[in-house]
Amino acid sequence: MLLTCLSLFFAFPGYTELHRAEWQELFIKAQHPFTNSLAGAGSHDAKITFRLLIPLIVHALHLDITGVLIFTGIIGILNFYLVLHIAYKILRDKRLAIIIGLCSCFIYFGKCSFIELRGGMFDGIAMCLLLLSIATPSNILKGIFIFFCAWCDERGLIASSLVWVYILYEYRNSPFIKKVLNGAAISLYIAWLLYAITRYWLVQQYGLQTDVGGTGPKVLFNQVNNIPIGIWSALEGLWLPVIYAFLALYRDRSFFELLKFMGACILILIVGVSVLDITRSVMYVFPAVFIALSILKDKMDKPALEKLLFYSLILCFVYPAYYTGGKSSIWWTYPLPLQLLRPI
Repeated sequence: MLLTCLSLFFAFPGYTELHRAEWQELFIKAQHPFTNSLAGAGSHDAKITFRLLIPLIVHALHLDITGVLIFTGIIGILNFYLVLHIAYKILRDKRLAIIIGLCSCFIYFGKCSFIELRGGMFDGIAMCLLLLSIATPSNILKGIFIFFCAWCDERGLIASSLVWVYILYEYRNSPFIKKVLNGAAISLYIAWLLYAITRYWLVQQYGLQTDVGGTGPKVLFNQVNNIPIGIWSALEGLWLPVIYAFLALYRDRSFFELLKFMGACILILIVGVSVLDITRSVMYVFPAVFIALSILKDKMDKPALEKLLFYSLILCFVYPAYYTGGKSSIWWTYPLPLQLLRPI
């Protein structure tokens, strides 16, 4: 709860800016999940055609806007618990796990479940499913969480490549065949395959279409000036352990591990900067933090690792709650004191 309070204090949602019209498409989708959106091509609403998980939950639980916001808020609290749980499982040190938790509450990952008031954007839920797939010891549940994550947002499917890298690193001392064909990895392969088959069936059965407007190389090159700060906003200070992990793998000549890890991160970042919502897209690289921790706990002594994570915390704390999107747009999500003063 402390992490939740800190996150909300430094980036409080502006409920006066909630527009019901932006939620209309979500509730239409909840009533008619297997139809194409009538929203304009290139709009966010046009892209939720295959993001069926939340509309189906909204329909099943009869949620209104308030209910959805409460639901996503609960997910945001759960995300902090999962961060602490996974960090402690890796590091076996409560102090270091708390530092990681504090870092997470100051970056977009920790804020998105609370501050995102535009209907149809549920990145916190997708991230929760990714973290659950890392946290659970059950191979079956890993596959189930990844399968549902893909139906929450396609970026979750792409980010599951980092879950795969995390699993393979856990088996780094095993023979190659066991490394890539262990039970946990196979569960991901099955989830990916089932998603592809189900999506193909929906296309053939209901004629669902994928809207790709506002994405791709043209968008990437148009907003190239915002890419550096956009990539920084994904992890902010938590880029430090990730970069140190890259260097540690290179120094140890673990090129195969480095290629997998860096390749998955680059894939997510390229996809993230090829759409207008840069920060919320590149944020899906967050599971890389846990891969980095798994690497560094074996490569660095504890005092050095603690110092590195403390520097990460300072950077996460001092950088404001900026959100990057498009060619030149940067928004500041105001802290609670300023939000309270705004109506005056």
